[in-house]
Amino acid sequence: MSTILDLRETAPNHWQAKYEGNYGVYTVKIRTDGKRRMSSSCSCPSAYDPCKHIPIVEEAIAERIAKNAGNRQGTKLRVEELLKNCTHEELYTFIVRMAKNNPDLTNAVFLEFAEKIEDEGGNKYVAIIRRGLENIVLGEDGYYDEKGIDLDVLDEWAEKAEQFLHKEKPREAVLIAQAYIEAFVRWLQETVEGDFIDRIPETYWSYPFKILEKAAADPKVEVKALYEYGMAEVAKKKYADLGMEDHFNDLLMILSVRVNPHAFIALQRQLLDRVTDKSSYEAEKILRRIIHCYTQCQEPEKAWNYVEAHIQIARFRRMAVEKRIEEKRFTDAKKLIHDYIATKQHTDRSDIWDEYLLRIAQEERDIPAIRSIAYGFIRQTFNARYYGIYKSAFSAGEWEEAFERLFGHYTSLKSPWHDAAADLLAAEGKAERLLEQVGKHPALEKLEKYHRFFAGLFPEKTLALFRRALDRYAAENTGRTHYEHILTVFEKMQKIPGGDVLVGDMKAHYRVTYKNRRAMVEILNRK
Repeated sequence: MSTILDLRETAPNHWQAKYEGNYGVYTVKIRTDGKRRMSSSCSCPSAYDPCKHIPIVEEAIAERIAKNAGNRQGTKLRVEELLKNCTHEELYTFIVRMAKNNPDLTNAVFLEFAEKIEDEGGNKYVAIIRRGLENIVLGEDGYYDEKGIDLDVLDEWAEKAEQFLHKEKPREAVLIAQAYIEAFVRWLQETVEGDFIDRIPETYWSYPFKILEKAAADPKVEVKALYEYGMAEVAKKKYADLGMEDHFNDLLMILSVRVNPHAFIALQRQLLDRVTDKSSYEAEKILRRIIHCYTQCQEPEKAWNYVEAHIQIARFRRMAVEKRIEEKRFTDAKKLIHDYIATKQHTDRSDIWDEYLLRIAQEERDIPAIRSIAYGFIRQTFNARYYGIYKSAFSAGEWEEAFERLFGHYTSLKSPWHDAAADLLAAEGKAERLLEQVGKHPALEKLEKYHRFFAGLFPEKTLALFRRALDRYAAENTGRTHYEHILTVFEKMQKIPGGDVLVGDMKAHYRVTYKNRRAMVEILNRK
């Protein structure tokens, strides 16, 4: 039987529970704002987010809070009043004693009061965060599962930094973010082995840099000092070994515009020179930083020169194509597209290139090209937009024959669940043929989708199809969700002329046929 084995508030509004489920003991973590759930996680194997355990634990939290509130009101001696009678020395001794072997309490004390520690030439938060990370034992329940490693200490310090930003104390936020980076990297190097490092979610790598980026927007932060910190750190080998240099470079890209953009660009050029494959994603990332920097520095021509010089990269080729289309240089644009499609090494053969070619064909009023390219978009599945473009390339006299060819193609796709032929008939307003097409395989889902196109003209035939489909659905499916769906279908049928009588007959039949399905009978007895 599923049971909550343990539930505790590890920090203000941070709750953790041990939940005994079907496949072992899960760790459930919930953070609230005092009323609503802000974030949550569960180590169970469920693919749903949130899983079913989250609301169960939420309910237990609400009960715990309500119970504690009742206890405070019902007892004469509350904790607050008890503490008033304690001396400073007594409280100090008690907290030190309790925190000695309680990492959660120790971290909670530091989270609350570390700001009061005087600086002594170093970052006071580094040792604190390192100590928190050292208490993590990889493999212990709650720290990792198939969903990834969960590092509470980093979550809590990142949130503390965010709180400092909101309290307009950006210096403390910067110190926490820098300490987070240093302590995290050292912990990874000294403690984490094997594939554990690959199971640490990306948020833990990027979060401190996001904090630094936000802090840099505060006028009380010395951006130059932050930039110099980034330039000094990014050159260290340890960050490259762990794949963190990109985060530093992205931060520096933002800071450099306000400090020294050309020094940053020079650094990126050096990095680019080291990349052997200038078509790689690694090269693209560096080039994007250079282009961004020139753009922000109001040097668009230099930025564009980098785009044009590196159109072997799909992103930049698309930019070049779009510019040529805007300038009506269609021949040049088509050459860029066809040259790229013709290459053997590219991996970006997506519909975007055909979309560009279609735009050009429309601009040039190239009817054969419009027909050919638009048909490519609707060849396997119906798409209303491209169908409209395809149809517009035929005269009224030509369209009927083209329509029949397209319809014949769709019906040749064989699968009884393929909706392209029905979608085409619906778009053309061919109600009788659509009714016939749906009637070949009267699945309930298809009837619900298409009946509005023909029910008004052919109510009896439509209702007959609904009855066939719904009888089969009721026979094959059980459970409240399915019974509720049957009731929803009945409501749709009742809007069709003659539907009230048929629905009444079917309900009576189902009550007898499925009399042992109590939930079904209960739902059918609703209005």
